Amino acid sequence: MPDFVSRFLFNLFFGTKRQAFASLPGPQPGILGTAGDFLGPQQPWNVCARYGREYGGVTLIWMGSTPGLVLNDPTLIEQVLDSRRMEFEKGSVQQVLGPLRTEHSLFIALQNGDWAALRRRDPLAQPWTPDWLATQVAPMQQAVARFVDAHLGGAVVDLAPVLRRLTFDVFGIALFGETPPDSFYEDFMWLSHVGDGRFKAKIPLKFVPLPKGFETVRNRFFKYCTDRVDAARRSPKPDAVDLLSRTLREVPDFPDEALAHTLSLYFPSGVFSSSTNLVGALHQLQMHPGAEAHLASESFEFSGGPPTFKRLDEARWVEAVVLESLRLLPPVRLFMRTPVKDMELAGVPLPAGATIMISNQHLHRDPAHWPHPDTFDPARWFDGGVERDPIGSGHFFPFGRGPRMCMGAEFAMVYMRTALATIAARAKVHVESADPYKEGFFHGVVLPEGVHAKFVRR
Repeated sequence: MPDFVSRFLFNLFFGTKRQAFASLPGPQPGILGTAGDFLGPQQPWNVCARYGREYGGVTLIWMGSTPGLVLNDPTLIEQVLDSRRMEFEKGSVQQVLGPLRTEHSLFIALQNGDWAALRRRDPLAQPWTPDWLATQVAPMQQAVARFVDAHLGGAVVDLAPVLRRLTFDVFGIALFGETPPDSFYEDFMWLSHVGDGRFKAKIPLKFVPLPKGFETVRNRFFKYCTDRVDAARRSPKPDAVDLLSRTLREVPDFPDEALAHTLSLYFPSGVFSSSTNLVGALHQLQMHPGAEAHLASESFEFSGGPPTFKRLDEARWVEAVVLESLRLLPPVRLFMRTPVKDMELAGVPLPAGATIMISNQHLHRDPAHWPHPDTFDPARWFDGGVERDPIGSGHFFPFGRGPRMCMGAEFAMVYMRTALATIAARAKVHVESADPYKEGFFHGVVLPEGVHAKFVRR
């Protein structure tokens, strides 16, 4: 908390301004407002969760002299992310990621700009998308099985980077029909580190230069994807099930550059979050042998038959473990919005550009909603649990809420369920420590640190 002098100075200069916000609770601001809470040792999502416990559904914050809100109220979150979404944009995220994306990026497109047009043509938002997703279980299972077999009996590994590379490779197979080369992965990670540096910058981004060689690496990354489109145009494969081939069959006039860039941007949008969730699930299973035994039994049964989407959908323990990991340890825990013009929210006036923070950390563990909220309990998703708390609802939104919820959510769920079932059927993952692991922050996603494990044949 700011000291007396700092609080006195804030009230001296901005006390009159505070009067309009007297109805809302929040921490006492100092000369820098309450920004210091988000610059300290606590991760921002933990700060937001603490505010939810201490102040309730709405917390008034001050970024310097500018008021803002932290929302832990499902009704207000629904307004910002859904019913009143046209009044908000993603704010600084567009500035942070702009140099790393292109005009074809749905993730940073302006809600009041070309977002709707980009979404309408996105390959993951088409009437044929569910049919395409159903074809991905078999190739995903084959890729994950190769990965597991290569690690059986091997050395102890750091799960986060190992599962990240697995996820990247499976994405490459699903999108382009091939395992990407090391050079493409290296460019992907290099660019991701650039983006991470921009997320964590402590000074205005206009003063943060892009590193030497940035344009070369960026162009090479997108060229790999453009070359895949060119090759698919020249030599189409009528029976290929990758998304590129399917899109060209369904939408033959899709512009090549737009298609290449759209597919390429699925990598940064989903690789980190999907692999982080797998790490969280495997770590929790180590601490809950009963759940791990149920998962292993069901996964072994799944592996013994054809890898169809129908059979995957019937694997209820697999789904429950994925959902419970997303609830307890969601990879994405913070969603930012800013008003596009002066407006009113939660009964107070907010200026254009004000900071609105939304975190799922508190609501995913709200004791008023979830029995034993801090316990990893996949069984809570049985007997109507999935229907009570569907993805994107008030107390469960690991992919966000509303129309701007992650476009790849269904794709990610198919991948995570297939990967978890395949790993569990072939190996016992011995995590070295059941202690809570340190959570870092990388490229907008939670990063598990120091989770070491060994893959042992069942």
